[in-house]
Amino acid sequence: MRRWPLLTLAALTLLLALGGPAPARAGTLSTAAIDTTCKYPDSLYYTEALKVIWRPIVNVPTILRAGDTLSVWANASSSVTGWGASLRFGALLVPLTPAGGGYSTGMGLWVLSFQVPPGTAEEVYDLILASSSTVTDTTHHSVKVIPAFHTDYYFAQISDTHLPSETTSSSSHWSSCDTSSMGDLDAVIDDLNYIHPEFVLHTGDFVNEGGLGKLYHMYEYARGKQMLYRFHDPVFVVSGNHDTGGWKATSVLAGVAGSARKDWWRFLGWPFLWDSAAVAPHPAYPYHSQMYSFNYDSLHVVGMEAYLNNGSYDNYETNIYGGGSLTNEEMTWLTQDLAAAGTRHKLLFYHFDFDQGQNTGSLSGPFQVNVSALGLDGAIFGHLHSTSEGSRTIPFNLEEAAVTSGGRHFRMFRVHNGVMSPTLMQRAGSSLSKAWSGPNDGTRTRLTVALTNSYTETWEHARVVFHMVDHDSNYAATGGTLAQTIREGGKIHVYVDCVLTGGGAVTTVSVYPTTPIVVGVGGAPVAGLRLERPAPTPFRAGGSSLALRYSLPAAVAVRLEVLDLAGRRVAVLADGRQGPGGHSAAWDGRADGGAPVAAGLYFVRLTAGGAHETRRVVLVK
Repeated sequence: MRRWPLLTLAALTLLLALGGPAPARAGTLSTAAIDTTCKYPDSLYYTEALKVIWRPIVNVPTILRAGDTLSVWANASSSVTGWGASLRFGALLVPLTPAGGGYSTGMGLWVLSFQVPPGTAEEVYDLILASSSTVTDTTHHSVKVIPAFHTDYYFAQISDTHLPSETTSSSSHWSSCDTSSMGDLDAVIDDLNYIHPEFVLHTGDFVNEGGLGKLYHMYEYARGKQMLYRFHDPVFVVSGNHDTGGWKATSVLAGVAGSARKDWWRFLGWPFLWDSAAVAPHPAYPYHSQMYSFNYDSLHVVGMEAYLNNGSYDNYETNIYGGGSLTNEEMTWLTQDLAAAGTRHKLLFYHFDFDQGQNTGSLSGPFQVNVSALGLDGAIFGHLHSTSEGSRTIPFNLEEAAVTSGGRHFRMFRVHNGVMSPTLMQRAGSSLSKAWSGPNDGTRTRLTVALTNSYTETWEHARVVFHMVDHDSNYAATGGTLAQTIREGGKIHVYVDCVLTGGGAVTTVSVYPTTPIVVGVGGAPVAGLRLERPAPTPFRAGGSSLALRYSLPAAVAVRLEVLDLAGRRVAVLADGRQGPGGHSAAWDGRADGGAPVAAGLYFVRLTAGGAHETRRVVLVK
């Protein structure tokens, strides 16, 4: 699960030392000398690097409705066959149905289509992709499934997170253990996860020194990606000068042009851009910078790469990238993209306009972005860290203050039928307090949280997710509206929508069990359905068979099957009508044809009466 409970400072510090998924403020700066004692495992670098899936990825996710078709870019040979895909949320696996697509000779990539099943629960899922000959690849936190596009909602902007801290490696008091900026971002994440924006826009300077990849075992991009997994909503990120600029202050790597830019593409961009600068861009994307756009109902959102390249930060392929963004090539792409968006309302988010019009990377202009001339409703950016409020009237061009250095700033944009209304900048950390009656970790059957909203704003689309123990009970809520429940891994996640009134008001939300019932796919109730935990697990091939026990509420059509990570059927263990009560089955670690399957993670899925129950199984040799 990616829903992490509140942890003690000691626990968070330990997770950071292990390169874990829940970084927060830990460690102090050494004032005497450079401290490089904190080294993160090399496996983190390779685990988080992009492999087969090139879109959607964590910083360029996809938002789509249940029943829609998901488009996937895959980096593989044209001879690959047997593509399969699934969505994963914790132990919940949602197999996707192939819906066309194929290898694009012009792009040099696979462009695959998969249908998301109707009735899929609303969540941000990992995408798993497998084939006959590629490694099984996963992009975490990359696909948000929603029941429908809302016409009244809000989204958030954050900027300048400078992970893991704002101090540079060239400073005499720099410490590789300093994660203060991660603590600042974690405070923002914690508040936004309750406020519940539809999505978050990050306007660059995601990390502090793009050159700190393997240097000192810092792995800034890899650790930054793990911070993004903590959000409950999708996060779209564009690069800034600290991300792709190759800051000259970075020790050892000074003078290595393009190193930061290439690492950004390796972890958060598109690796095909790596080779594009020498002569011509890759046919998959005929530009030299990472730029993208997406639609949310009647709103069109555009993200653009930004950087400095004038010698103070980098000096990489200046014939293409000039002294800084936004280049004429980027502006040509932007003009074409906005024209193709038609009558939708339009928003641009970027880090800063570095005066490519003068080819100097200046901070003083004249700048390329003219919101009125481009036909934008607004543009938002960061970079300067501290700013006063600008005009929030359409067409707006608004800067956002920094998250780093204790700023913890964010801004919300309320949207009605595509028309945006920016709110004032906010500061996280003490304005939204949460008092829980017990641990929200899947061990309780009853739980209450009191939320005190000291923000001046009322958050009318707030959401609280309760992680409760699953005893085949339905749950009810007070203090809000029960939106949905998701069962996985012995837990039931109860989603309650509520209004958090501003100005210090307290909202108390509780959940509690009611009638024993299991909700099936599409909301059909199926009482008494249960798939017990398989035993033994891990399960050793060649030893005793895996024992599976399940119970049925009535005579019903049943399918018990084993699926791989991509949701493809490996073996069918039961298929037909069975009577009520307890049943058992076994799996010997072989596929339907009798061949042994490879070691790894598999899912056992019970389908009966329109409901699903899924359990994980680890097969070892």
